[in-house]
Amino acid sequence: MKLTTHRSHDYRHLVARWRAVAKAAGMQMKQFATASGMPLYFLKSKKLGEVGGIYISTGIHGDEPGATEGLLAWAEKNVRRLAALPCILFPCLNPWGLTNNRRIDEEGRDLNRFFHHDDLPMVAALKKIVAPYRFAVSLMLHEDYDGHGIYIYETERARPFWAEKLLAAGRRAIPLDRREKIDGRKTSLPGIVRRKIKPVTFADIGFPEAIYFHLEKSERTFTIETPSEFALDQRVAAHVAVIDACVKLALTPRRT
Repeated sequence: MKLTTHRSHDYRHLVARWRAVAKAAGMQMKQFATASGMPLYFLKSKKLGEVGGIYISTGIHGDEPGATEGLLAWAEKNVRRLAALPCILFPCLNPWGLTNNRRIDEEGRDLNRFFHHDDLPMVAALKKIVAPYRFAVSLMLHEDYDGHGIYIYETERARPFWAEKLLAAGRRAIPLDRREKIDGRKTSLPGIVRRKIKPVTFADIGFPEAIYFHLEKSERTFTIETPSEFALDQRVAAHVAVIDACVKLALTPRRT
């Protein structure tokens, strides 16, 4: 995949490209909050029902542009069928961070540690939007500057597990991270951190977005991580492949 632009920290340009996607797909792109004077947006398909939908977000850490570019590239690739998918998309949750190439927001907060309460306007607004829904899958797109390859977090609940299939798609662009420990956690299999979630584990650091969605909103929850030291085109291609695989699995009828 060859990108037409590498303006990956240009938030206004990112928004303009998303507007073009929304127009081509016949979807509305709505502002849901403001942060550091910048508008935050989401796109929601009319096909999204109260149960069984797909939630995808990215850009909560601004120094992970392969993830924001990846979601946009996937949307551009699927623009003709995007409105027919039961999905809601949040293209960038930390525009100040993206613009300034920082993990944190302007106030020095890691926004991915604030989903256990509602005193942060962005988090409160996002929760209000998703309140009516129970998702089949939620997918958070991230990058890791310490990463040796692509890897994924999968919260334990629904079976069969999907992490292996998602990584099989993504590893066509980027090899697996084969470390036995990633971010202090033992891997279940190469590239997979799969674990049961106990809220008490996050009492000190605060709830990441994925933990909130696992506990409150989603049957399956994944966080995909690409290594930010790899080439941008590779990282984008990996995210696109993982999203494709995840959407396909979510839309596959269950066997009874």
